[in-house]
Amino acid sequence: MISIGFIGAGRLGTAFGLYLVRRGIQVAGYYSRTYAHAKDAADLLGGEVQAFRSLRELLEHSDWVAIATNDGAIPQIARDIAESGVHIKEKVVFHMSGAATSTLLAPLADKGALVASLHPLQSFADGISGARAMEEAVFSVEGHEEAVVRLSKWVDKLGHTRFLLDAEHKPLYHAAASVASNSLAGVIGYAVELMMKVGMDEEKSLSALAPLIKTTVCNVLDKGAARALTGPVARGDIGTVAMHLQALDKTNPELVSFYKELGKVTLATAKREQLRNEDAIRQLSKLLE
Repeated sequence: MISIGFIGAGRLGTAFGLYLVRRGIQVAGYYSRTYAHAKDAADLLGGEVQAFRSLRELLEHSDWVAIATNDGAIPQIARDIAESGVHIKEKVVFHMSGAATSTLLAPLADKGALVASLHPLQSFADGISGARAMEEAVFSVEGHEEAVVRLSKWVDKLGHTRFLLDAEHKPLYHAAASVASNSLAGVIGYAVELMMKVGMDEEKSLSALAPLIKTTVCNVLDKGAARALTGPVARGDIGTVAMHLQALDKTNPELVSFYKELGKVTLATAKREQLRNEDAIRQLSKLLE
């Protein structure tokens, strides 16, 4: 059985490790910036998972190595592994960055390692909830041909959907993921802020909006964004959009520009499937300038 060692014991590394252990995959252990971080992750996973005090120790105990650190740390880690003196030829080494490519691991490829990037399209709030979230993750794979083959077969055995990416497309892929997750959270935060302007506190605002948010997401997943779109822009309701802008300009002018930017994105989506009235499109475009 393949034993996987993790460099990095943050939310992603801990979540993925816990998920793998629950699936019967052997996790050798963790090496992190501090031994305490590595031990916390190892203790969470339990069993024979170790907290390693040195990078060399982790490399010697792991068949595969997963680098689950922030992107900025990956190049130095690659250099440290390459200079460790540990035999890594034919060893699969992958990082889990969504934006960076396997080229960050070039020093390891020069030593004969099989390098790749493996990224789960999922959000990880913490290790425990992240392990549950990992159950439904779709994975992207990019890198050295043999590493991609091995990782793809492994992901298939885990029962996940996966797709291959060219290195040049990773930044755009990660931008899409960031918009779908991070920007969505930001938009919901903006909606909550608007609700709070009418006198509700944050908790009540989010609670009131929650059913609408859930229904909208379900509709988008079922029908696609363009067909699921509802509301004044999709209807070409110029009067309502103008009313929104007037209210914002009167009470909270600092929130107008973001409403307009969101409106432009919504209008572009509406034009794909629902809004065909050219006069309404022109008037909405002018309102949202």
